[in-house]
Amino acid sequence: MKKLISVVVFYQSIEIKKVIEEIIRNKYQRTLFCDINTNQEQFIAFTQDKTQPTLFIYAFEKPDEAIDFNEIITNLNKEKKVFGDEYLSLLICCREYREAAYFECSKGRFYSYETFRPVYDMNRIRLSITQMCDLLTSQDQVHLYEEDKKTIIHKLQLVSKQLHEVEMSLNDEKGIQHGLLNELIIEVDKLCNGEVEVNSQAMAQVGKIKPKVENLKAHNQKYFNDISNKVRAAKPSFKKKLPLVLVVDDQNVMLKIITTILKPKGFEVEVATNGVEALNKLKHCQPELVLLDIDMPIMDGIQTLKTIKSMDEMVNIPIIMLTSSTDKESFIECRELGAIDYIVKPTNAETLLKKIYAVI
Repeated sequence: MKKLISVVVFYQSIEIKKVIEEIIRNKYQRTLFCDINTNQEQFIAFTQDKTQPTLFIYAFEKPDEAIDFNEIITNLNKEKKVFGDEYLSLLICCREYREAAYFECSKGRFYSYETFRPVYDMNRIRLSITQMCDLLTSQDQVHLYEEDKKTIIHKLQLVSKQLHEVEMSLNDEKGIQHGLLNELIIEVDKLCNGEVEVNSQAMAQVGKIKPKVENLKAHNQKYFNDISNKVRAAKPSFKKKLPLVLVVDDQNVMLKIITTILKPKGFEVEVATNGVEALNKLKHCQPELVLLDIDMPIMDGIQTLKTIKSMDEMVNIPIIMLTSSTDKESFIECRELGAIDYIVKPTNAETLLKKIYAVI
């Protein structure tokens, strides 16, 4: 079954093109191979369909060449929004440039990297492409889920508003009918008290009518109260949104510990294992707090902190740094970059919650 992913491969040599062709053949719904001389029109035409997330593969001998082309594509997207925000980039370069490739990934330019020459590890390249496409698919599903959730909530809010209007209408009608019944009872009382002249036979009939009118009033009141209670019970109740915390740490044990502490206290928790993954998650959610580990692969906490604080829509999100070190100079740097506090790992539930409650 073909995955609903668009794959664009920018390549420099026919050799690497053939390798990637073999890996992705018939696996993805849309693919495009572009050499460095491909005109913009072909690329733009391919990326017009923004309903699918896109994986960009930059297959160049040297990372510098991939960086130059990446900047062209990135600027093109800024100017013309040709492929939207749902995308990841994979760098494939010669093995001798792997240190430079790692550096570019740590800065967030590419999500990950693989190497070719002198040896092709096709299975490793295949695994990276598959994993990144799976990540894009899951992100896309989360985005669709959030859109569906917004639609459902909007419909429920309309239902709630309509039921509220029915409840108000019932209360108005209840007041009107009770007023009319009270007027009728007053007139019956006048007859019973002799304030209106009637013969004895009519008086006896009036005496029989009064309790029936009072029973009608009581029944009428009970009926409207029951209907109002049912309408009130049918109105959707909207619970207060739980505060969302994004936890970023490359240690799964630490992610599990923090999640176990926070969820019973009423927090929603999202997790990420590196800075790049965290930045991708921030495209789809806006947490009330980020717990950010300093020492991580691919993109460390310092670089991730800088990037988050450079984003206009994220600049006000409080960030607490997580660190295994007691080096205060490192935290001073984090404070200067915008972090609000720090926690030394391993931590206990009391310390963690105390620092979180102080922020949100």
